Amino acid sequence: MRSLETTMAKYQNPAEADKMMKIQQDLDETKVILHKTIESVLERGEKIDTLVERSEDLSRQSKVFYTQAKKTNQCCDWM
Repeated sequence: MRSLETTMAKYQNPAEADKMMKIQQDLDETKVILHKTIESVLERGEKIDTLVERSEDLSRQSKVFYTQAKKTNQCCDWM
């Protein structure tokens, strides 16, 4: 009796009764997860690009600062 109740309960759910429907649901869930993953990877890529730009900007500014500091210090070299 117990297995009959279990089997009936299982097949009351159409997704369990129809294997193709279950596979389609699994595929749909996987597709949603993949879309979210791709979005987060693209967002992370944009953040990395922004960090690279800022790093290059800081590098340029430090070179300008170094050059200006060197010129400023040359006028004070008396020895």
